[in-house]
Amino acid sequence: MHLKLMIPGPIELENEVLEQMGGPNHVHYGDEWVDVHNETIALLQRTFGTTGKVFMMPGSGSLGIDAAVHSTFAPGDRVVVGVNGHFGQRLREVLAANGVTPITVEAGPNQPLSPADFERALAGDGSVVGVAAVHLETSTAVLNPIRDIAAVGRSHHRLVMVDAVSSLAGTELKMDDWGIDLCVSASQKGLGASAGLGIVAVGTAAWDRIGANAQHARSWYLDLRRWQWYVENWGDWHPFPITMPTNTILGLRSALRSLFHDGLEARIQRYVRLADRLRRGMEALDLTLFVPEELMAPVLTAAYCPPGVKSGELVAYLEREHSIKITAGFGEFRERVIRIGHMGGAITEQDIDLLLDALRRYLKNNR
Repeated sequence: MHLKLMIPGPIELENEVLEQMGGPNHVHYGDEWVDVHNETIALLQRTFGTTGKVFMMPGSGSLGIDAAVHSTFAPGDRVVVGVNGHFGQRLREVLAANGVTPITVEAGPNQPLSPADFERALAGDGSVVGVAAVHLETSTAVLNPIRDIAAVGRSHHRLVMVDAVSSLAGTELKMDDWGIDLCVSASQKGLGASAGLGIVAVGTAAWDRIGANAQHARSWYLDLRRWQWYVENWGDWHPFPITMPTNTILGLRSALRSLFHDGLEARIQRYVRLADRLRRGMEALDLTLFVPEELMAPVLTAAYCPPGVKSGELVAYLEREHSIKITAGFGEFRERVIRIGHMGGAITEQDIDLLLDALRRYLKNNR
């Protein structure tokens, strides 16, 4: 039986996306493929809300973050980074792995990052060259106030880098309007496609710095300058330096076409309705949300298990008895919290109701 994916990614795929992915293999160069590539890049620019450069890189969102950091910041640079969960910690680790000195701004796992903390960090250290933060902290469902954090960075004339791996196309994000210089996402979450592509969007200020850091390149693959060289010199037949996963990109193009057929704002409002339906149903089951609803993204819900119920057992029951896949929390919350994804074009109100019914059945017999 088909396992319904209701995790924070990879997500349940629309039938049209599956059809594109299941078709014949395609050549990754030449006129026909360049048209596919260019259309997909243009759709991604619309999704990010940027006129800047966008690169699709085979790999994960973490690879995209690695490429953005490697290309933009030089060893020894100081960057203020927000950490209030697992993926903020990963962002800090990627910075450090590239020789960057992370200046950490922290908040608890059930709290959003504070723009005021970024203000204090920047005001007190003129050597800092940038700020970095996760938009949706997937480990907790907390949505960080990226627009306000970006405004702080912009007011101090620092580069702003955002991990939007889980948030892009799932909640409001306007890269150029908000003053975000680097923004990274991935194909398998709000964009509605399968895993396999890290996506990096680069604004003008960040690109200028990338050019200035050419002497610090330490990787062939992660160097965005190399990717742009192929855009500029081989753009008419092969605008990338490597073999591309053509069927994955065709699936992404199909998902983005579906997204803009619905309308980006309309899709986000649909997520708001799905989230409300799920959260009202969970409240009726006496399941307590991990954080107040106003702190959560509309594409992901985290909640505590009732006393005596372990999240791992609940997750296993839903998979075994109802063919629904949700997931547990991270770290200290691994056995106390469940996380439910409701992103992508394939999840419906009926799916929410089926999940709530399954939760009701389990809790009736296990409280």
